[in-house]
Amino acid sequence: MTRRRMTAALAGCLALTVCATTASAANWADSLFAERNHHFGPVPRGAKVKHDFVLVNRLREAITIVGLRPSCGCTSGQANASVVGPGQSAVVEAQMDTRNFVGEKSTILFVSVVTAGGKEAEVRLHVTSTILADVVLNPGSIDFGTVVKGQAPTLTLTVDRINAPDWRFTRMVSASRAITAQLVETKRDASGAVSYRLDVGVKPDAPSGPLRAEIQLISNDPETRGVPVPVTGWIRGDLSASPSLLSLGEVVSAEPKQGKFIVRASQPFAITGVEGVGDGFSIAPYDGSRKTMHILTVSYDAEQGTTRGDLQHVFRVATDIPGEPPLDLTATAHVAP
Repeated sequence: MTRRRMTAALAGCLALTVCATTASAANWADSLFAERNHHFGPVPRGAKVKHDFVLVNRLREAITIVGLRPSCGCTSGQANASVVGPGQSAVVEAQMDTRNFVGEKSTILFVSVVTAGGKEAEVRLHVTSTILADVVLNPGSIDFGTVVKGQAPTLTLTVDRINAPDWRFTRMVSASRAITAQLVETKRDASGAVSYRLDVGVKPDAPSGPLRAEIQLISNDPETRGVPVPVTGWIRGDLSASPSLLSLGEVVSAEPKQGKFIVRASQPFAITGVEGVGDGFSIAPYDGSRKTMHILTVSYDAEQGTTRGDLQHVFRVATDIPGEPPLDLTATAHVAP
């Protein structure tokens, strides 16, 4: 074998090795998701559609979701947890805003993860929509923001279609018991233009906590049978905490970093338990005393933690207030490698 052929052969082997290593590195993270592609199907222009991808940690060490990066400004993502322990799962929500596009639209949500041992990878979650030009949703979703429990606000959106004189909605479907909805036809003319108004309200007895619902508007068109309308908000109960997000800042030494949450209610209450302690994070005190304000100190000890980088940790605080759900307290820190 000539020197040139030997060099080419060695280069080929090296390239194969690098490719195999890269594929292996990617595969371990890809396997965390049972599903990495989702097609929303035909959706009205203006609609905000979302899909939950589930990450399951089958490793023997914790995984940290260090970043979510969309390939397009029309796409966004959020995860319900940043650190996922062995055997645990997290939900990565991908949302697509269809206001500025028509036709087939595909984007990618890049999910960056790192193990406690320092192994890094990036997973690609693909979402696709067929955005209709003749059906428009305005606005694309119903978002109530923060609602005080007991109040009953109402928001409205419109659905317009052109060149379809026989098109109509036949019914509405929603599994949520926290909202009300009323659909009214407001226009139907000889040109084929049809309009509907959807009024959505929050029930006064809606439970405290996050409001996440969806209303499916079912039409008589077999090609666009369902029009999804996401409904979001936060029902604020008697229990509240400040700050809303506690930043412990940069952790650069072995000395623990600390911060404080103030938890309040209009009536005396006791903290009956706190979930989420571990991986360097602790919270105290909660001695069972009943008062209208509790001050909780959050500590992070880098020597007890197993992950590095940007951390986001959630404590779930339970109280003895009747009908009040647990309160989530979120603390963040940046731990130097």
